[in-house]
Amino acid sequence: MTVADSASPFEDRGGYVVSPGPGCSPSFRQYVASARAGDVDALFLLESADADAVEMDVLLYKLLNVAADFGHPEAGSFLVDLLECSSLRYDDDRFAQGDAHFQLGLAYLLGADGLPVDPDKSRAHLEMSHKCRWPFHVQQGENLLAEARSLLTAAQLMVFDEIYRPG
Repeated sequence: MTVADSASPFEDRGGYVVSPGPGCSPSFRQYVASARAGDVDALFLLESADADAVEMDVLLYKLLNVAADFGHPEAGSFLVDLLECSSLRYDDDRFAQGDAHFQLGLAYLLGADGLPVDPDKSRAHLEMSHKCRWPFHVQQGENLLAEARSLLTAAQLMVFDEIYRPG
């Protein structure tokens, strides 16, 4: 969800919140289905013609979190390895991790990208994002929060605002 200062992270996303969009092969929803089912090995086959290695590490981080959300403990050990042995090792300010959890939190609120509506999982990811200080250490962070709020219904907004209280 990292974008230029003038761009919108939700603009022209075609309903995608977490996924890289239609260029992902196989589809991101198929990877989400694998993560939910606990087929962690399938996640390591993730490819996208439009993504670089850092983006792929972040996508894998998101998918392993989904697997962990659905009770697959081996995903947790892979997450530890990923944070130590990939480009995420250099995410000292936890910028990428905060962004990933923010996207997962929104996806669980909206029921997007093959994830079910789940306020509890959403809350957990939004709390993790907030602990990473996302998006407060990025330019236009308040605009990002306002734009996210504009996507949410009143019930969804209640969950979101528990963590990201309006200014």
